[in-house]
Amino acid sequence: MASKTTKVLVVEDEPGMAFLLNRLLEKLGYSVLATVDSGEEAVELVSKTKPDIILMDIYLAGKMNGIQAAELILAKEHIPVIYATSDTDEQTLQNAKSTYPLGYIVKPYDKNVLKSTIEVALSIKEVEHRKNEELRMAYDTITYQTGELMESFKSAKEIQKAILPSESDFQRIFPNSFVLNRPKESLGGDFFWYKKLSSEEYIFGVIDCTGHGVPGALMSILVNYQLSKGLGELPKGSHISDLYNFIDKNLSDVYWEDDFAGFSEGDDSGIKNLNAGFDSGLCYINTTTHLLSYSGAKRPLWVLRNNEIIEIQGSRASVGLYSHDGKAFKDDNIQILNGDRLFLFSDGFTDQIGGSNQKRYLTRNFKSLILRTGHLPPAEQRIALIQEFQQWKGLTEQMDDVLVLGIEF
Repeated sequence: MASKTTKVLVVEDEPGMAFLLNRLLEKLGYSVLATVDSGEEAVELVSKTKPDIILMDIYLAGKMNGIQAAELILAKEHIPVIYATSDTDEQTLQNAKSTYPLGYIVKPYDKNVLKSTIEVALSIKEVEHRKNEELRMAYDTITYQTGELMESFKSAKEIQKAILPSESDFQRIFPNSFVLNRPKESLGGDFFWYKKLSSEEYIFGVIDCTGHGVPGALMSILVNYQLSKGLGELPKGSHISDLYNFIDKNLSDVYWEDDFAGFSEGDDSGIKNLNAGFDSGLCYINTTTHLLSYSGAKRPLWVLRNNEIIEIQGSRASVGLYSHDGKAFKDDNIQILNGDRLFLFSDGFTDQIGGSNQKRYLTRNFKSLILRTGHLPPAEQRIALIQEFQQWKGLTEQMDDVLVLGIEF
């Protein structure tokens, strides 16, 4: 390791000892950068010359001792310091240890001890340099990958936004409405959905897909496709329950391939059911007759009328997930009156943990919130719901995607 490229700064105030140390270093193959006799000079010289290693006497000429000089140097530079002194009392050793030296040599100098101490110090410096370089490279890699990941999230969010129905288009059809959509992450599995069937017929509602984040977002795109496909393939006059049954059958047939299984020919152990599914509340309405048909999959419809909530329960089964013969989706009809306000929502709001006791918000509290804010214009009610959610959640992590759809007729 010793070479003329290894520059050593000698800080020694005894001329004879400094001369001897310089001779030893040169014989060992090191390059003596300079010799100074005070801590002040050492600090100034280090900032200009950047030695590879410093041999530092503890008691020096001037007002600054070697330990104080080392503290100032190490605060700015990562240069190994080896103390060289004739003083071995316990207090001096403790003071020296506070600067984390890479060696401590007792005078008079022994050639072999000097060589081994310097070599060990340089080896430690090299190891630390490599570790720091590895950390820097790892940091750069993580930073780059995080940037790419964020760009991917951004692109995925734009794709999801382009595929799913537009809130602004929906509000042009139903101007007295609001959509509160707060995904747990940048992407979510909850989404509102609508289709125009004719000039006076519409279908709309909320979808709560399994999962959140990227898996939930991918599921939302799959479910959006299945909803549109079902409307296109089912005969005219079909009910929402028929649409649920159509999608339930299709989702039960969705499989994915596990790359870590099924390697043997004929082995299908790597092919697994995706268990795709969603909870939902969908409404069909004729805007001329105001007759509404509702079908829910584990989600209710609330109709706020005369400061009371009429609740239409959905079926107890999800669409998709686990297919079984016992599923029964139903349709309920209700005549919508002027001034009625409809609410459809996923379970994200009611399941949120928060409050002073860190409990779930619960459906009964959400119902009270709807009653308290039902007199507000839809846009203002949306703001009130957001404020209540934020106040309840506080610093607690958001548990799930949150989606609320409100429409006033």
